[in-house]
Amino acid sequence: MLDHLLSPCRIGNLELRNRIAMAPMGVEIVESDGSIREPVLRYYEERARGGAGLLITENTAACYPRGANTANEIAVSDDKYLPGLTALADTVHEHDAKIAIQLAHHGKVGRLDTREGRPILMPSVPKHTGFPKGPLDLTIDEMTEMGRAAGGGKPTIRVATAEDLQQLVRDFADAADRAKRAGFDAIEIHGAHGYIFSEFLSPAWNFREDEYGGTVENRARLLCQVLTATKERTGGDFPVWCRIDATEFGVEDGIRFEDAQRTAELAAEAGADAIHVSAYAEPIGAGFTRGPLVHEELGFADFAARIKERVDVPVIAVGRIEPEAGDRLIAEGKADVISMGRKLLADPALPAKLTEGRPQDVRPCIYCYVCVAQPFFDKRVRCAVNPVTGRELERAAPARTHTDAPKRILVVGGGPGGMEAARVAAVRGHEVRLYEKSAQLGGTLRFAALVYEPNERLLRWYESQMKALPVDVRLGEEATAETIHAWQPDAVVVATGARRVKPEIPGIDQSHVFDGNDLRGLLTGDDDSGASSKLTFTGRLAAAAGRLTGIATDPAKLREASRAYMPVGKRVVIVGGGLVGAEIAEFFAERGREVTIVEAGPVVATEMAHPRRWRVLHDLRAHGVRLVTDAILTQIGGSAVHFRAPETPGGDPVEQSAEADTVVIATGLEANPEAVHAFEGSDVPVMTVGDVTGVSYIEGAIYGGFEVAMRL
Repeated sequence: MLDHLLSPCRIGNLELRNRIAMAPMGVEIVESDGSIREPVLRYYEERARGGAGLLITENTAACYPRGANTANEIAVSDDKYLPGLTALADTVHEHDAKIAIQLAHHGKVGRLDTREGRPILMPSVPKHTGFPKGPLDLTIDEMTEMGRAAGGGKPTIRVATAEDLQQLVRDFADAADRAKRAGFDAIEIHGAHGYIFSEFLSPAWNFREDEYGGTVENRARLLCQVLTATKERTGGDFPVWCRIDATEFGVEDGIRFEDAQRTAELAAEAGADAIHVSAYAEPIGAGFTRGPLVHEELGFADFAARIKERVDVPVIAVGRIEPEAGDRLIAEGKADVISMGRKLLADPALPAKLTEGRPQDVRPCIYCYVCVAQPFFDKRVRCAVNPVTGRELERAAPARTHTDAPKRILVVGGGPGGMEAARVAAVRGHEVRLYEKSAQLGGTLRFAALVYEPNERLLRWYESQMKALPVDVRLGEEATAETIHAWQPDAVVVATGARRVKPEIPGIDQSHVFDGNDLRGLLTGDDDSGASSKLTFTGRLAAAAGRLTGIATDPAKLREASRAYMPVGKRVVIVGGGLVGAEIAEFFAERGREVTIVEAGPVVATEMAHPRRWRVLHDLRAHGVRLVTDAILTQIGGSAVHFRAPETPGGDPVEQSAEADTVVIATGLEANPEAVHAFEGSDVPVMTVGDVTGVSYIEGAIYGGFEVAMRL
């Protein structure tokens, strides 16, 4: 199984134990002077220990601080950085992995240059800003933080002279030599993602009339000169390659695939030992989730395959490639190495688990974009499903913190917070019993798994962990104070979730109005709210059939069945445009419903990391979903919802309405202290996790469960 992905390979004279590479990712852990210290070492060590064949570092500034995107970027511009660089290479080698350093100059997005008052280096004076048209879909706080991270001022531009370019070539050759002396195994030149070499390659940014502009050959000249100089400076046989954009999505006159194919040929002729194929779009807006952070599986795989037809060196493919798909690409000769980014944030041990034949134990990435949102604000990386990521120095993996004093731990609630607490406690050696009053594990995650497929992978992973670990799971049983008395646990972890408070809206009690609990019960078969009584006779039959056949308990089957029937009308109004409201809207719109979201705030889905918000709101608009913001709900009528809202941004509120056969109330969640009170009064410590103390969604629940279990 996965024999091709897990087989050894070579890039130049570099031998890799398998064909899984950790993709370069900005993680913002480096000290603000560009130096590598313990947090960085522990982050990379966790991925090296996890079994990847090759680690490619985050962008490192070859000319630091010039051309750096942030002060918290690895610097390679001076020998004073050698101790940290050497320690990083040595740390990775201790775990038999290889490490390549990615050398970059950020050009027009060199935010540190703007912050420190230097002009940014570009091939030409730009003819456009790259700023998106239409709504930004950002909160005021997000825009403020982005502006602060960008330097807080207007950048000035320096059009690169011949002397500047010669210096750039020398700087990259010097940095490569320094990296080799530090013990790195290879060099990747970052020629993509709108950075300096990408700008030269792009006709949308390069208007030069000298030997660096015009034809593809001229536009690729600077990249090729750097490749050649880097190869020569490192001895000729030291592995050096480049990363390039296959295309610039949505950029008028940008890089086209035919350009990229020729660039790949030229790079190989200049000495590149491999070609790493990515893609790009403007970084503000939904384009960011086309490139470089692709939202579709195998988004760049065809680009890699077609470039491989044109070059005789290995091709590294990237872009949301699952292990099975990566194995197939290699088997079919369409790629040589599979680069994985977010997957190795979610589970650094993915390669080792695959090698050991344990794919079911790989913690899945849910593609929520929390990780890649952080660099926009100059914040260190974090992962919604892995609390250790980016905090490796402070938070050891549970398996390496086995307890010497096992305790009895009672967990109340089988949602993501409860299951994470149970998982971590069991891994650390405690005796764990988990009570879930419904017949299924998952809680709110089960409904989230229905409306967003990657969440189902997380649900299945948690279910498999509950079976594999010594966790005594009691489904269909409600824990009470008597449970504590009978079992005598040493600690109780309450993870029962939030409570829903019905808002005071005229007309909310009508039969076509459902709240989140109603909808979850109807669609998952766990209807303890009596919501099925609101349905027509046909609807009640369909709901009963779903429960009897088991479709309602299987998110994948129900997701497919819902395309044929759902207990909602043709016209749906969702009151509340938070994360839940937006996900429900997308689910309904994909199934042919006419959807309106009525949101009290100025931006929809603010609980989502903004890159995912960009994608979701773009797709909602493409589906024709009406997004009403700054709205004051006044009444739910028999066939319409009435509200006051501006018709144009910044305008005065006016009376409006949206026709509705079904109304979904996606608001009203709040902390649930009563669930905790039921277990107080005994001598047993009671701890809370997740939404029971306030709505924190999947990430908050998992982090809370992890932290509690690590303190036990």
